[in-house]
Amino acid sequence: MESKAIVNETAPQKRSARSVAMGAAFVMAMAAVGPGFLTQTATFTSKLGPNFGFAILATIVIDIIVQLNIWRIITVSGKHAQQIANEIFPGLGYFLTFLIVVGGFFFNIGNVAGAGLGLNVLFGISPENGAVLAAILPSLFFGSQRTRGDGSHGSSSSSR
Repeated sequence: MESKAIVNETAPQKRSARSVAMGAAFVMAMAAVGPGFLTQTATFTSKLGPNFGFAILATIVIDIIVQLNIWRIITVSGKHAQQIANEIFPGLGYFLTFLIVVGGFFFNIGNVAGAGLGLNVLFGISPENGAVLAAILPSLFFGSQRTRGDGSHGSSSSSR
């Protein structure tokens, strides 16, 4: 009978509600900065000038106010946003989940298209080919990670 080495993994540290909320806020903030956003912002700012700059500033201020309010409610309640929505109106949490999934899907389409436009500017390839390249390269990178039988990534170690 083989004995397997027991790996002593350190227990995850208990995180404060503030650090969790800050992490979530930074993830949301960085999720808004993709190649599609940057490309479109640069294009429309050059065409519309100060008028578009004011629209961006107003949108950022409103976004900060709304996100602070939402994250404050989620943090204080200690529940997921979908749970809170279902408590307010039954079924609203499922609708919120649907909106998040669909929004993420379209947001990523915009980012792939923006990456295609960026590669067009940098290397002169067509935006369509740039978008295909921008979709394939990360897929190859993340798909090439070796996976062990237990689902974790990295090289497998032999048991002693």
